[in-house]
Amino acid sequence: MRHSSLAAGAALAVVVGAALVGVFRGDAGVESALGAPRRGDPGDTLAFRDVAAERGLAFRQAAFRFGTSADPAAMVGGGLCWLDADGDGWLDLFVVNGFAQQDRGDWLKRGGLPTSRLFHNEGGRFTDVTDESGDAGLPVRGQGCVAADLDRDGDTDLFVTTAERNVLLWNDGGGTFSDGGETAGVDAFGWHAGAAVGDVDGDGWPDLVVAGYVDLNKPIASATLGFPNTHEGRRDLLYLSNGRAGGRVTFREVGLEAGLEAARFESGLGVVLSVLDRDGDLDVYLANDTNPNRLYENVPWPGGADADPAGLGFRFEERAASAGVADPHSGMGIAVADYDGDGRGDLFVTNARRQPHAVYRSLPPDETEPSFADVRDDLGPHFAGSTGWGVAWADFDLDTDLDLYLANGGIPVTSLAADADNSQLFENLGGGRFREATRAAGLLGVDPSVGRGSAVADFDNDGDLDVALVSLGGALQLLENTSTAGNWLELELDGSHPGAEATVVLPGGLTLRREAQAGGSFLSSEDPRLHFGLGPASQVRSVVVRWPGGGETRLTDVEVNRRLRLEAPR
Repeated sequence: MRHSSLAAGAALAVVVGAALVGVFRGDAGVESALGAPRRGDPGDTLAFRDVAAERGLAFRQAAFRFGTSADPAAMVGGGLCWLDADGDGWLDLFVVNGFAQQDRGDWLKRGGLPTSRLFHNEGGRFTDVTDESGDAGLPVRGQGCVAADLDRDGDTDLFVTTAERNVLLWNDGGGTFSDGGETAGVDAFGWHAGAAVGDVDGDGWPDLVVAGYVDLNKPIASATLGFPNTHEGRRDLLYLSNGRAGGRVTFREVGLEAGLEAARFESGLGVVLSVLDRDGDLDVYLANDTNPNRLYENVPWPGGADADPAGLGFRFEERAASAGVADPHSGMGIAVADYDGDGRGDLFVTNARRQPHAVYRSLPPDETEPSFADVRDDLGPHFAGSTGWGVAWADFDLDTDLDLYLANGGIPVTSLAADADNSQLFENLGGGRFREATRAAGLLGVDPSVGRGSAVADFDNDGDLDVALVSLGGALQLLENTSTAGNWLELELDGSHPGAEATVVLPGGLTLRREAQAGGSFLSSEDPRLHFGLGPASQVRSVVVRWPGGGETRLTDVEVNRRLRLEAPR
């Protein structure tokens, strides 16, 4: 492998699992996956099985343990986050828990409220380390989480949304966490759902976007539609980082000043930060329940600094209708990735109550503004008939293109058994066409669940992608990918760099693109490493990483079936 660097420096070596990692100060590094299995021919049948119990993930989500009730917060939660909490090279799992308000007394009589849990991953096997992790065991009516290094100290922190208040868990090193939301200024009261992290204002510090759902204290007496329209919406939040001033990092909330929900408050659930207009800065896409989804384009403040009263330097302008992505249905989860290989991020939004899910293919930006085509009826499968939640574009069969995973489960919840459903998998056939592969992949053999948050990750470091799924009121599922087709490459970006874009070129000229994100799917965070299925390719011609704020990493003649760890230029 050859590399070029914008800043020269010495290489360090550390051991991660069974692999040697070389980190080049500047912008290049390589992990050689010693002992990695040689992949078979692409096209082998996809296959998944639930290995949660045998891998040590003994978790049962606590909602409706004593019978169902009309508790909307219990019906919606919760999510989960993959993160390397202790820096050992294996992804740990943080799972948000929740419970119905009417069950509070029953839980207290039985020893205490259920809590979120942290599972340590050692070689692909998990141990519950919540009790040793400081404040990670939150006794809250939890909703979602997002994992990112918010204070840039090298450790991944956790931001958790609940039906009561937001929580920020600082990673103090070694996988221990402390609750610092109040001091940081992000512990807003009320029901919030999805959250995403990225440097919105370009100052080098990670910021937070948080979707507000509903205000249960403000019912609408004149409502003619069902929940959530029976209550006023809760405002979406934008927390800009103040950076570090002596002690911990703090934030200031500027959602209204920046243009979020300038007209009225809606019922937001899913949210992602992504460079949707290809201009280099992070835009916001937000899934609203029974209200049109919103796309906020990040633009320079109109009129310049003299017209910018809050000194933000940017503004969000709502473009969903003009961009063609204002889906009016019951939006839940969101996935953004380049499924058709044209170099631009495409959108998938899960909807509830058998409404057709929304699929938007990105078009070339119209004068730098985002533009999309509604292709939900063009991909082949009929994307309707279920209530979808977690969602991911991912190359599960390692054939170079992105497949699609959906988590399903009924709402309103009247019976944990009757409202359970199976996950779905759709295989990318190329040429913008998909086929359902749920049965062939063995997902009908996995117990149906009232699915909610899901997150894709290579939990066992074997080069293929697996899925963790929160089952409302039921057992956590860990769907191990047992396929053997194709070669692979993974890029681990040192630190949190949402918006970083990696491009891989194969010997035949095929170009693959991935974007780093923190937050997505439904109330969850997926594997922070960028994963590429390479098909039969035995070498990668080039790897280019473009970092937020400028800077570029270039590698050439990269061997396959390995993990590269890269540092941003300094």
